[in-house]
Amino acid sequence: MSDRDDGPGLFGLIEGLLAIIGALAVMGVLAVAASVLAWEIELRKSESDGVLSEPPTVPTA
Repeated sequence: MSDRDDGPGLFGLIEGLLAIIGALAVMGVLAVAASVLAWEIELRKSESDGVLSEPPTVPTA
Protein backbone atom coordinates (compact mmCIF):
# COMPACT_ATOMS: atom_id res chain seq x y z
CA MET A 1 0.00 0.00 0.00
CA SER A 2 1.09 3.55 -0.70
CA ASP A 3 0.77 6.62 1.49
CA ARG A 4 0.87 8.85 -1.58
CA ASP A 5 -1.89 11.51 -1.92
CA ASP A 6 -3.20 11.73 -5.47
CA GLY A 7 -4.92 15.09 -4.94
CA PRO A 8 -8.61 15.82 -4.56
CA GLY A 9 -9.76 13.10 -6.95
CA LEU A 10 -13.10 12.90 -8.70
CA PHE A 11 -15.18 13.94 -5.70
CA GLY A 12 -13.00 16.98 -5.12
CA LEU A 13 -13.44 17.99 -8.74
CA ILE A 14 -17.23 17.59 -8.51
CA GLU A 15 -17.28 19.54 -5.25
CA GLY A 16 -15.28 22.36 -6.84
CA LEU A 17 -17.60 22.51 -9.85
CA LEU A 18 -20.67 22.58 -7.62
CA ALA A 19 -19.14 25.39 -5.55
CA ILE A 20 -18.53 27.43 -8.71
CA ILE A 21 -22.06 26.76 -10.00
CA GLY A 22 -23.52 27.70 -6.61
CA ALA A 23 -21.55 30.94 -6.48
CA LEU A 24 -22.69 31.85 -10.01
CA ALA A 25 -26.30 31.09 -9.08
CA VAL A 26 -26.09 33.32 -6.01
CA MET A 27 -24.55 36.13 -8.07
CA GLY A 28 -27.31 35.71 -10.66
CA VAL A 29 -30.02 35.98 -8.03
CA LEU A 30 -28.38 39.09 -6.57
CA ALA A 31 -28.10 40.64 -10.04
CA VAL A 32 -31.79 40.03 -10.73
CA ALA A 33 -32.76 41.47 -7.35
CA ALA A 34 -30.65 44.58 -7.96
CA SER A 35 -32.16 44.98 -11.42
CA VAL A 36 -35.71 44.72 -10.11
CA LEU A 37 -34.92 47.20 -7.33
CA ALA A 38 -33.42 49.68 -9.80
CA TRP A 39 -36.44 49.27 -12.10
CA GLU A 40 -38.81 49.88 -9.18
CA ILE A 41 -36.93 53.03 -8.17
CA GLU A 42 -36.98 54.34 -11.74
CA LEU A 43 -40.70 53.57 -12.02
CA ARG A 44 -41.50 55.43 -8.81
CA LYS A 45 -39.30 58.35 -9.86
CA SER A 46 -40.96 58.60 -13.28
CA GLU A 47 -44.42 58.36 -11.71
CA SER A 48 -43.64 61.17 -9.28
CA ASP A 49 -42.13 63.28 -12.08
CA GLY A 50 -45.17 62.60 -14.25
CA VAL A 51 -47.57 63.69 -11.51
CA LEU A 52 -45.69 66.93 -10.94
CA SER A 53 -45.34 67.81 -14.62
CA GLU A 54 -49.02 67.29 -15.55
CA PRO A 55 -51.16 70.43 -15.48
CA PRO A 56 -54.00 70.38 -12.96
CA THR A 57 -57.37 69.51 -14.45
CA VAL A 58 -60.50 71.42 -13.57
CA PRO A 59 -63.73 69.45 -13.41
CA THR A 60 -66.35 70.70 -15.89
CA ALA A 61 -69.55 69.37 -14.42
